[in-house]
Amino acid sequence: MMRFCGLLLSTLMVLSPVPAFAADGAAIPNFSGYWERPEAGSGRIFYPPAEGPGPLQNTDASEEFMIGDDTDPLLLPHAAEAVKAMADAGRRGEIIYPPWSLCWPTGIPLAFNMAEPVQILQEEDQITILYQRGMTVRRIYLNEAHPDNPAPSWFGHSVGHYEGDTLVVDTIAQDTRSSTDRFSTPKSPAMRVVERYTLINGGTRLHVDFMVEDLGTFTSPWRSYVEYVWPSERNGGDPPDATLLEVVCAENNRDALGGLFPIPQDLGQPDF
Repeated sequence: MMRFCGLLLSTLMVLSPVPAFAADGAAIPNFSGYWERPEAGSGRIFYPPAEGPGPLQNTDASEEFMIGDDTDPLLLPHAAEAVKAMADAGRRGEIIYPPWSLCWPTGIPLAFNMAEPVQILQEEDQITILYQRGMTVRRIYLNEAHPDNPAPSWFGHSVGHYEGDTLVVDTIAQDTRSSTDRFSTPKSPAMRVVERYTLINGGTRLHVDFMVEDLGTFTSPWRSYVEYVWPSERNGGDPPDATLLEVVCAENNRDALGGLFPIPQDLGQPDF
């Protein structure tokens, strides 16, 4: 009975009413549902734009490591040093602990790189994104302005509106303990991310263009895009799960897979 009630509540949340039309008179598509990146492993990258500055790319031809290009002119000197430090550690075979691997929330845009599915709940005044990774939640407030000097948080403060069939999201005030990408490119308090969500392929694919502006990290704004599919498409046609899996991740765990450190054992005589 409890499982039934949980599924019913989840369904009702997904089907929460949304306005039929945007301010410009265009019909608003339904973004609600479960979505996943279709790629596997290191294939989940930020894709370069058709023109203009784009995201850092992996320079490791074997794709065994995530080694960002620290010579990219997009990076300010201190950001290039951070990217180079992670790359050098990887080349030396050291175990690397970027913030997201220690179960810290990813923030935006790094969340787009993660393998785990997300669920979008669309309502008239708010978009809620649930991330399976770390069981984290992001809220996007519709038709509102950013408050003055919002306190930093892992996913920042996000406001959104509809432009035709596109959801536009503006995010500021992210916690700088997370990184921009999987190359450990840092964030500064000045970071601003603008995302544009559009349904394509008959509504079975979610296209996300985004722009990153951070004059404390990059020499200029840059653009990229990613895409999501229904879990059933990624899984070869199998029906998608009705819910996200419960994933518990202990913050700062440096042996998530086990085996790096021995388990303490008392092999001597009992003390009593």
